[in-house]
Amino acid sequence: MAKQKKLEKAARKALARAEAAVAEARAATERLDAKKAAKAKKRAKALQKELSALIGRPTIPDAGRPADPVDLTPPLPSVHDDQVEVTAEFAGSAATSAPHDPELDGLTVQALRDVARARGLRNVSKLTKGQLIERLSE
Repeated sequence: MAKQKKLEKAARKALARAEAAVAEARAATERLDAKKAAKAKKRAKALQKELSALIGRPTIPDAGRPADPVDLTPPLPSVHDDQVEVTAEFAGSAATSAPHDPELDGLTVQALRDVARARGLRNVSKLTKGQLIERLSE
């Protein structure tokens, strides 16, 4: 019986030490998180200032007016094909004699497919540029 009480007492002490260690670890984690958050805020402010210097306008709001939002989206690729001759009058092969919109010649194949889908045409994914222009000009 005495041995059992000693073991129970030792187990209670070990449990108390473990709970204290867990509490200490949680407190240390909270302190570390607070330090990381402060460093992250400082770094964000420094990057914001650097960005405003690069683009030439302030991103930090003045006292009275809010700052203009910085547009960080990359420019979209052009849908016009610069390698196409603008003097071409007819689409497709030499046998095609149907007149069409000259604006269609300057579009890429993907842009022509998008235009065709927007107009409600179906099964345009395997058509060539000339065939797309021909179908769009009908």
